[in-house]
Amino acid sequence: MNQLGKSIHVAAALVLLSGISVDGRADTPAEAVPPSEAVPPSEAVPPIEDLGDERYRIGTIVVDKPGRSFTVGGKILHLKQPLEYLAVKTDGYKGYESLLELDTLAVEFQLACILVGLDDKNSVKPRFQFDEREAEGQAVEITLSWIEDDEAKTVNASNALMAGDEPFDDHRWVYIGSMSSPQDGSLLAEASGTLIGFVHDPLSVIEHRPGVGRDNYGFVTGNSALLPPVGAPVTLTVTVSTEDGTDSQLSD
Repeated sequence: MNQLGKSIHVAAALVLLSGISVDGRADTPAEAVPPSEAVPPSEAVPPIEDLGDERYRIGTIVVDKPGRSFTVGGKILHLKQPLEYLAVKTDGYKGYESLLELDTLAVEFQLACILVGLDDKNSVKPRFQFDEREAEGQAVEITLSWIEDDEAKTVNASNALMAGDEPFDDHRWVYIGSMSSPQDGSLLAEASGTLIGFVHDPLSVIEHRPGVGRDNYGFVTGNSALLPPVGAPVTLTVTVSTEDGTDSQLSD
């Protein structure tokens, strides 16, 4: 690791150990985090590998700082059952209601967000799960990619979800940043496993701005007509948006 990489690693460690810009505006029940699953802060700072040209690897995540984006591999976890999350970490506690499982820890995922310039200091986090108030934060674009019949496929993450009988076509995802435990300072998303949600979970790292499916359990499922089958490998890309989060579209 060169000097720049070391500096970023140290800075990231300090940020993570200090609670990652928690602004205290979210009400988070302590009982939501099983104490036995909490990650001690001393174990929460992942190593950063300098790949050159301001690109870095954190676990399996590859960060492109100039492009303000990062990619991480994973797999399709569920398609037809009711969903509340787009993605959870590896073996995430909430995996039973997530479209994807990503090959990462929550602390690695949040650190990647920080390295591409995302900051939660002005975010408005959900006060509780299913909060009807809009989540606020820096807008991000999220895409899913995979290989099908030797052809590369890329779609907006929102279109990978079904809202009732129609593809969910609202692309307003925002970085809210997960919070740290008041007991030991560990990242709460590590215990819950939640990385990207859409029912307004205060423990997620990224949430959908207005939210969907909060008052209608079973309303959101995976888009099985578009996506590869359960277990298929996919790559998720997060990019800092230059828009307000409402106009970022991709052609399938």
